[in-house]
Amino acid sequence: MRSRAVWCTHTEGWTSHHANCDQQEKPESQQRCFKVCDWHLELFEWEVSGWGPCVPGGEAGPCVMAQHGLQRRSARCLQKLDRSVVAAEICEHLAPQPPLEQACLVPCPRDCVVTDFSPLVPVWRGCSNSLRHRTRAVIAPPLYGGAPCPNLTESQTCAAATCPLGEEEHTYSLKVGPWSDCRLPRREDASLDLGEDSGELSASWLENHKAQHRPHVGQVGYQTRAVSCVRSDGRHAVLSLCVQDVVPLTSKTCVIARDCETSEWSAWSSCSQTCSWGDLTPGFRSRHRSVRSVAMGNGKLCPELEEKEACSTGGRELLKPCPRFSWRTSEWKVCQVSLFDQQSPRHHKHVEPCGGGIQTREVYCVQITVEAEMHRMKEVSRPVDGKFCLGPAPSASQLCDLPCPLECTVSAWLAWGPCLPEDCRDRQGRRGFRMRQRHVLVDPVGTLAGCPHLVESIPCEDPTCYEWIVSEGICVADHGKCGPGKHILKTVCKNKKGEEVPYHLCSELPRPDVMVCEIPCATDCVLSEWSQWSPCSHSCSSKIAEGSQSRSRSILALPAEGKW
Repeated sequence: MRSRAVWCTHTEGWTSHHANCDQQEKPESQQRCFKVCDWHLELFEWEVSGWGPCVPGGEAGPCVMAQHGLQRRSARCLQKLDRSVVAAEICEHLAPQPPLEQACLVPCPRDCVVTDFSPLVPVWRGCSNSLRHRTRAVIAPPLYGGAPCPNLTESQTCAAATCPLGEEEHTYSLKVGPWSDCRLPRREDASLDLGEDSGELSASWLENHKAQHRPHVGQVGYQTRAVSCVRSDGRHAVLSLCVQDVVPLTSKTCVIARDCETSEWSAWSSCSQTCSWGDLTPGFRSRHRSVRSVAMGNGKLCPELEEKEACSTGGRELLKPCPRFSWRTSEWKVCQVSLFDQQSPRHHKHVEPCGGGIQTREVYCVQITVEAEMHRMKEVSRPVDGKFCLGPAPSASQLCDLPCPLECTVSAWLAWGPCLPEDCRDRQGRRGFRMRQRHVLVDPVGTLAGCPHLVESIPCEDPTCYEWIVSEGICVADHGKCGPGKHILKTVCKNKKGEEVPYHLCSELPRPDVMVCEIPCATDCVLSEWSQWSPCSHSCSSKIAEGSQSRSRSILALPAEGKW
């Protein structure tokens, strides 16, 4: 697993609480990963195909010698055991994917190049009395899709004499057929007849051929092709009518195609492991075969000469699970403090050592076995040699600190306070008390004894009762001219007779300084709407007295330092 930090941020960039982000959109903080081990190379491999044809690329222009092109191939990831195709990501963990494209050059097409025709030569005299022919030879054969070669011979008549019926004037052309398959020479081939004047194989050629290739019998053979003379009307004629200076070859030597032959498989080797680590680290066994004869000509290439398979599949018996090993540790022991410098004044009162020390634990390697039938891990309690456990061993010691016992330390007593009555409301009381205090300087650590008392009091005579007399000042708003505010209090120290005395006599009494108050904000009087007019007080008109009507409204809110 590999981890990453995920946190919630505000759109302006500052970090926010994770609850402010949509939890359903939270990215994963952990992800599975694959760590490549050396033995993984025995499980998977890249398989690449052969390069395809070179395809010209870019804009087509005049071809001088060759064109730039691109050829491609495919690659797939295979499991070596059964040659099955697996995900390409597996092989990418082990080795980079082989390149699938490469630049190449496409040769320019080359047309067939022939010589000029030779001068016309009379070769036969008949009724036309003037048959003659001319020839030309191939200088360069066609390559890479170039134009094929034209006819190499031409024949024509020179006069227009009348020929008997059926012997009209014709032109003649030499036709050359394709090469046959490559085959072994046979005795009957010595009398091979390919036509009149065709240049057939001779017995002397066969004898020379057998003598030269006797150590490699079965590898060299021959090919033939037909060479004929065709008249302009499509009929075959004698070869002499199309004769030329160099008669084309009608046979040649060749290499006979032969598939690769291998020996039988050898016996399976012993397993590379004596126990099984599970599917992750299987054991392998292999077998081999050798090449008896290599492929020749267009024969099939040799197959794989080695096979591998896991020892747990296809073998005679399953391998027992291998023992596994893992580090284990005990609990930390108590902190051990060295007695060095324990005689210092800071520790002379302590019997037990304290301060910085070291605590240890047991670190050991244990064997873990896998119960094949139950698929459960079972730990063997007996420790084994630490060399069997992989990785660094956990730490067997660490620093620790044992607090040293400290007694409580207090300050000196403060001065005695004034003689105060137990109750100022008791006007007849004549007894009082004085108090003094001290405070803790160092809290106790690691000891059962606590701190001593921090307050003392003693009785005194004729206590004087003093108190702060408070009179309220004006209320001052905290903000603006109204709303919450504070009274600035005026305080005076007086005795129980109501006489004002010096402030220091009331210095130990709590003195109020301010008091919370509120200044009402100015608001106008709020009235309701007028009601409907009442009926007239008189039901008829009179000159002596007039009728009246009335209406009313109510107060909804009284004014506060505002207008009525």
